[in-house]
Amino acid sequence: MNTRNAIEIISRTNPQLKISAIPGHFVTSHSHINFYIDITKIKHRHMMALAAAETMASQYKQSTVVDTIVCMDGSEVIGSFLAKDLSDATILSMNRSKNINVIAPEFNANNQMIFRENLMPMVEGKSIILLIASITTGKTIKRSIECINYYNGKVAGISAIFSAIPEIEGIKINALFTPEDIPHYTTYSMRDCPKCKEGVKIDALVNSFGYSQI
Repeated sequence: MNTRNAIEIISRTNPQLKISAIPGHFVTSHSHINFYIDITKIKHRHMMALAAAETMASQYKQSTVVDTIVCMDGSEVIGSFLAKDLSDATILSMNRSKNINVIAPEFNANNQMIFRENLMPMVEGKSIILLIASITTGKTIKRSIECINYYNGKVAGISAIFSAIPEIEGIKINALFTPEDIPHYTTYSMRDCPKCKEGVKIDALVNSFGYSQI
């Protein structure tokens, strides 16, 4: 995996936000992709996470009641800034001065997404923003929606740093970056991957936390 071939991509909506796209042959839990999207800096550098949260918040301030933000893929830093911006007492917002919950689910031994009893009151009957770092096929986010529905929460919005799909189950995905920002980005099912058919070796196993070279 040659990180020197990385392409820096600047957000069209906020020039403070940058990601890297590394070309190659990569495997996610549900698909094969031809670019690894490195979103590490947005997730873990507080100034960039703050800028991401402010950009995301603009989608909800005037239109969406938010009780809880459910953070997936280690996106809690962004989630905390998002809650702060949505509840800012100095601006006109539907959530002005509100104490918004910021939580993350747990996965049990069967890899099922759950919320413990102490967090259930922050989900049940609540209007929820689902915050996820990266979406490729949408299978993980669909499972997240099913879990929130199981605990009687309502998904009022979905935000992502990168999403390869525009919506899921009729809910628009508000993504900072999309495939339109990455020329020739493609995702394939494991059976239809042309690189596999050509015998091209896999560069790394990837997910929204990072990559492991093989």
